[in-house]
Amino acid sequence: MSARAPVPAPDQVAAYLPIEKLGMIGDRRTAAMVDANGTIGWFCLPNFDGAPVFGGLIDAERGGAWRLGPREPSVGRQRYEGSTTTLLTTWGDASAGVELADAMLWPQNARDGSELSRVIVRRLRARGVGARCAMTFHPRDDFGEAAVVSEADGALRVEVGSHVLRVWTSFPVRVVPGGAEAEFELAEGDEAWAVLALADETLWTPERAAQALRETESYWRNRARRLTFFGPRRSRILRCATVFHLLSFAPTGALVAAPTCSLPERIGGDRNYDYRFAWIRDVSLAMASLAMLGDLEAAERYMDWLAGLGSSTDMPLQVLYRIDGSTNAAQEVRDDLSGYCGSRPVLFGNHAAGQHQIDSFGYLVDCALIYLQQGGRWKDAYWQMTRRLADYTATKWREPGQDIWELGDACHFVSSKVLAWVTLERAVRISERTGAEGDVARWRLEMDAIQKDVRERGWSEKLGAFRQHYEADDLDASALLMAMFDFLPIDDPRLVATIDRIEECLTRNDLVFRFDPEKIPSPLGLPLGAAEGAFLPCTFWLAAVRAKQGRPDRAEAILARVEKTMGELGLLAEEMDPATGAFLGNTPLLFSHAEYLKAVLSIAKARPMGRMLLMASQIIGRIRKHVRGDRN
Repeated sequence: MSARAPVPAPDQVAAYLPIEKLGMIGDRRTAAMVDANGTIGWFCLPNFDGAPVFGGLIDAERGGAWRLGPREPSVGRQRYEGSTTTLLTTWGDASAGVELADAMLWPQNARDGSELSRVIVRRLRARGVGARCAMTFHPRDDFGEAAVVSEADGALRVEVGSHVLRVWTSFPVRVVPGGAEAEFELAEGDEAWAVLALADETLWTPERAAQALRETESYWRNRARRLTFFGPRRSRILRCATVFHLLSFAPTGALVAAPTCSLPERIGGDRNYDYRFAWIRDVSLAMASLAMLGDLEAAERYMDWLAGLGSSTDMPLQVLYRIDGSTNAAQEVRDDLSGYCGSRPVLFGNHAAGQHQIDSFGYLVDCALIYLQQGGRWKDAYWQMTRRLADYTATKWREPGQDIWELGDACHFVSSKVLAWVTLERAVRISERTGAEGDVARWRLEMDAIQKDVRERGWSEKLGAFRQHYEADDLDASALLMAMFDFLPIDDPRLVATIDRIEECLTRNDLVFRFDPEKIPSPLGLPLGAAEGAFLPCTFWLAAVRAKQGRPDRAEAILARVEKTMGELGLLAEEMDPATGAFLGNTPLLFSHAEYLKAVLSIAKARPMGRMLLMASQIIGRIRKHVRGDRN
């Protein structure tokens, strides 16, 4: 079944490229999405969660955009320059064509210049032959007023909302109402440069732009060199780690779940959410992965950030936060916007901030244990946070709540019980490892009670599998978390049966749905005959679990299905249409990249050579850490 709503009108679709044709650049404060046409259609200021000055990605008519490339628009090919975040879009072939390089400058935690600076650098280069090129530049203030553009000191002064931007180009431009445009020719080997800057007084020249780009690329290459993974799919693992870092908010250490907003889970449908927030689950998964790759500094900054947070709910930590640590994420419906390919409504903010999702804590405490096991510097503040989470979980796990899928009704979700057990089990192990005091005896008792409860009430004889929640006989891919977090032994007969049922009933073309896509009524409240896409994190769970069962070839086949759509770009969205192979939902998604990375590691562990390479990676990481004199 294709993950599509009734087909939008052709004029609603023509202005939008497929989601898999979107690349990301960023400076760890905000990000821009660049499509394979050379168009920046998403760019928020001053931070990830600010209002867009280019929002054409979700409203082509009112959002504004900045295109640079061949005079006649066409879809090019995209990839990143090695291990950097410089996005290359090319038209033509290797011997003759046009290449566009896009990047944002100064991604360091601490900057020499202004923390408020946001700078995009774009370089257009003719290769092999000359090229006729064009630029169109039309920013908008949060889908509203057009920019006021004027010439000033050899550049353009751009007033858009409360922001004053400066745009410098190495080629002549003309001011037009609401923006600027240019047409120019490049001889073979020539380059054209454009720089958009907020709060930056640099007097740009081609030489300065080139130097700044080289310095930024050097930062990303040096960072990649510090990561210790030398197993299969190394380039893809490094890309995942780079995506994690790009999605981080340097001033706090938080990470957004995705840089985009309201990209649809069904084309033309209404499941269009804002992911520009820090979910405890997603960030914990990513930080655990980085700790395993040797980046303990990022994990420590995240733990420091979390330890100082409050909550607007009765839980010690809420499900998600704004990237500055504030708790308000009130959801707003933007009925005035047309949405990506006519997918409405467009939503800003996210209702999940106020939900009761006790499972979030399991991911966090598991991350804390991994950080500790990898040699991270443990602090009392981390233990105090862990103890609060464990005590709360021990008291509250018997209550119904929302689960990982943020469904509306509170139920006794099996995956929530499983993650509650993970919270307690990891807290016990941290206490044993550090000698920190806590109510360990009580935690152990509640762990046993959760195990008994799930075995008795979570199993469905009708399904021949563990169910979604105690109140109904529905299959849910989140039951795979039992294997992912070792809630049951991997060879437990009921767990084996559940894994097989999920592959049999929820999988299409090697891609896993969260729920039965043919079930009526849909758990998501979808219209009759409609289905969401296959959920990529669930797909990677199945791959990881098959590897843990000693079936790495099956796991490889599952990953290969997704990697075909990832292509050279190496980015992952939230969902995928099994019929067309198209990506769906916000992109790049932190959750998807974290689970992909875990699946790759699981496959490596399932093969003798992979285990040797992982062991060598750990040894090299320890040696590097010693040589650098890392404080962690």
